[in-house]
Amino acid sequence: MTIPLERSRAVLWAGGLLVALNGDRRVPMEHRRAATQIARHFPTVEDVSSASHLRLFGRDEGMFENPRDCVNWREGCPGKPLTWATRLHWPSEDADDGIEDSGADDEADSSVEGLEAQLAAVDRAQDALTRRRQRLAYLCRDAHPVLIVCFHVLGWDLEKVIEWTNRLQFDDNTKNVAHLLIEDRGEEINERLRQLTHENPVKWHPLD
Repeated sequence: MTIPLERSRAVLWAGGLLVALNGDRRVPMEHRRAATQIARHFPTVEDVSSASHLRLFGRDEGMFENPRDCVNWREGCPGKPLTWATRLHWPSEDADDGIEDSGADDEADSSVEGLEAQLAAVDRAQDALTRRRQRLAYLCRDAHPVLIVCFHVLGWDLEKVIEWTNRLQFDDNTKNVAHLLIEDRGEEINERLRQLTHENPVKWHPLD
């Protein structure tokens, strides 16, 4: 039979687990989002404290133990306690694209665990940078449709398109295609593309 202390501890730990799942990049995105949605309506530490004043029908004991009387419950909590002040972000690929990983920095040390955590952070940062570079190439292509035609004429694959779009090749190698589009200098991009198509002529084969 479950006693009030065990019931309170289970709810408090479940709230901490939801918080932990929200920020754990190793967990599939759909599970992180489900945890976040549940956490928005899940009893907080304060809710459990208020519920501790409720009494079971026909019994003197309450349904929950007040968290302050649940000795050491924070020590076994899977994550940070879920409280009224908790603000969980909605998990998304964009939100995970930050290059800096403060969690890994906090845990960083020269132990094997510290090296593994930092190596994992580097891998995540590289993956995030790859996604950002690809997204930037897509946005540049959509903002300047001439790029689509020229890339097709040149026969470039996606990897080449991403590399060329992100390369610092204008203004003494200090700016890329996106910089010029922001500065409304699309004609300079067109001129560079004309040079490329002239240097790399394509043999056209009309359909029979």
